[in-house]
This record gives sequence, C-alpha cells and structure tokens, in this order.
Amino acid sequence: MRNQTTENKPGTDFGIFYPLGYLVVAFPNQEDARQVQRDLMAGGYDQTDCEFYTCKEVADAAQRNLADNKGFLARLGWSDEAVKAHLEAAKQGSAFLLIYAPGDTDAARAMNVIRRVPFDFAHRYQRFTIEKIK
Repeated sequence: MRNQTTENKPGTDFGIFYPLGYLVVAFPNQEDARQVQRDLMAGGYDQTDCEFYTCKEVADAAQRNLADNKGFLARLGWSDEAVKAHLEAAKQGSAFLLIYAPGDTDAARAMNVIRRVPFDFAHRYQRFTIEKIK
C-alpha cells in the first residue's frame, strides 16, 4: 500500500473533519478493530495507512471538532453529520480504524477485510461525498 503523504493526510472541510481518501470504520469492539488492522497490515498496509483509535480518542476529537466549528459553512454538506455519527458510536464504546483507501480498488480490498468481522459503519470520504458502506 502506498504510504500517505502530507498532502493526503486527514483534513477538514470548512473546519469539520473530512479525511479525503480514507475510510472511517467503527467496530463494536476493540478486538475486531485490532484484528482488521493486523489483517490489513499483513496484506501490505503500513501502520500509518491503517490507524487505530479508541472510543475515548474519537469522542474527544469529535466533541472538540463539533464545538470548534459551529459556523454556517461548517454545517454545509454531510461532514458534521458524519462526525456526529462518529461521536455517537464512540459514546457506545466503538473502536475505530482510519484506513487510507484513495481509490475504488483500495476501498473494495479494505472492505473485503472489514466485512470479516462485525462493524457499526464505514464512511468513505471522497471528493464531494461521504459514502456509507455496508
């Protein structure tokens, strides 16, 4: 897997978290998230391309992000709703992976591994959309 560069590291959309080229995946338990991370790394991902986050880390970041970006522009689109979904899953104890998957093939390959275990949701951040993947 190609390593992310400074140009494609997770970013924002009018201040709201918007990691273009990434999948944000919530798992009901930490063990499944860690297993997917190990499986992706065995398949060629680098750890920086498949980062693990605890429910506390995601909840803290989501709360800060939503509190810091209350303006009109930050509320355009679906970015803030996605961050709210991340926050709610984190409050329920979900663990998260942030997976670099810039292309359709990358996303499909990652989802093949993700679907081996139960997951709450997967959000694919593309240029003009956030796709909910089942």
